Amino acid sequence: MTSIPQPIRPLGPCEVYSSSRHALGFYRCLANTCRYAVSWSVLDGKSVPDVMEAAVANLVLRLPRLSVAITGDETSRPYFASVPSLDLSHHLECVELRAELGSHARDSQLLHMLEAQHNQLWSDVGTRPPWRVLAVYNPRSSQLGDKLILDIVLAIHHSLADGRSTAIFHSRLLDELNKPPVRPSCLEDHVLRMPSKPHRHISPPQEELITFTTSWKFLAGTLWNEFASGWLRKPATDLPWAGAPIRPDPYQTRLRLVTIPTKAVSQLLANCRANGTTLTPLLHVLILASLSRRLTAETATSFQSCTPIDLRPFIQSGSHVTHNAEFFGVLVTSASHSFDPSRISTLRKEASGEKIWNLAQTLRQELKDRVKAIPQDDMVSMLRWVANWRGFWLKKVNKPREHTLEVSNIGSLNGSPEDTANMNGGTCSKWQISRSILSQCAMVAGPALCASVSGVVGGPISIALSWQEGIIESELVEGVAHDLQFWMDQGGPVHGQRLP
Repeated sequence: MTSIPQPIRPLGPCEVYSSSRHALGFYRCLANTCRYAVSWSVLDGKSVPDVMEAAVANLVLRLPRLSVAITGDETSRPYFASVPSLDLSHHLECVELRAELGSHARDSQLLHMLEAQHNQLWSDVGTRPPWRVLAVYNPRSSQLGDKLILDIVLAIHHSLADGRSTAIFHSRLLDELNKPPVRPSCLEDHVLRMPSKPHRHISPPQEELITFTTSWKFLAGTLWNEFASGWLRKPATDLPWAGAPIRPDPYQTRLRLVTIPTKAVSQLLANCRANGTTLTPLLHVLILASLSRRLTAETATSFQSCTPIDLRPFIQSGSHVTHNAEFFGVLVTSASHSFDPSRISTLRKEASGEKIWNLAQTLRQELKDRVKAIPQDDMVSMLRWVANWRGFWLKKVNKPREHTLEVSNIGSLNGSPEDTANMNGGTCSKWQISRSILSQCAMVAGPALCASVSGVVGGPISIALSWQEGIIESELVEGVAHDLQFWMDQGGPVHGQRLP
């Protein structure tokens, strides 16, 4: 068997979008951290590293994208290539805590680990698939008795997976852990040998799965805005506030976690329904309301935010994708939202519960209209026109960024497929997931602030705020996190209540 990765297919335009960012260090990885629980007795005397290695190995055999490298990622035409084997010691790390930590201390340590992971570039992407699993768990002799708690992090290159795919990974890992333990025969000394007929087929790029259509008006307008000389275009007179201009250094991801407690989730979602909106539009408005009240009118007159949109519902029939919702790969576009001076002035001066809900309802309708238009005149269909991605990104350096905020919501995964009775009890006869935290690295040429949202059915919802050190003041984000936590704890804004 050759040890050289074998080319499978070129990356699609949206996949190249991410590989080119990584090659420059502009975007490094996304991650999903799930908290698993099980009784130690379920391990039947096996060690956590042994159990995890077998489960991850079986999952690699099920998910073809986990066994591909990216060759030529610094070129304009990178390729996915299958590797003949994976040394799982490079992809899996299990860390036993030295002592039992309280909830706050454990989360603080976890965020520091995630920041460090988000700052790292993937090495040897041309020969080693760019993903990693980190499992952090409590010692056996702890106050938890027979209960094993693991925080399992999937960190992965964005060309291999989108946010929704990270949830699919954890759902399938949960399935593997709940199966009778079987160590693959092709796994020996941490090296997983791929089948004699390696994965020659991985999921196609989204451009082959979705029939994007582009009008001449949209095409001409987009190309004009991107490529016309500056003196031909009208100068921007009212740029949205989006932190400091784009700069690659210093590259340091910062994270803050806001948790919607389980007891508040149902009330919050009910309030969203009663006010004709959903959680994503509400978070846009609440975060921007907090920013508007913490920034002066002279500093920030307008904002621009964006929402990634899952394209799985738009996979065309006959594409050989059997279960659209379980597609593991990259299927995403985005919607942009303008918060002009009148909207921001309202949030700054009259940030009442009624105003917040009304604006969230309006934004919800804008999102519905945007989704209804897919796949007509979609910006992702224009990525194929970019011939020099390196130049595309570098010319943005020292220029204002386009967006203030991104809110990325991947929904909630089912953490107890077969038995929810013991999720919070003293014993766990099966592996269960009680929490999910989606997080992103600092986006050098992206939004100044990102709110990544994920949850577990019947459990809490996590909001991970991420930003690049120096682009936004840390105290400003701390204030936003404080405001968000206040609103989330009470189930959202209250009618008749003025925001603090």
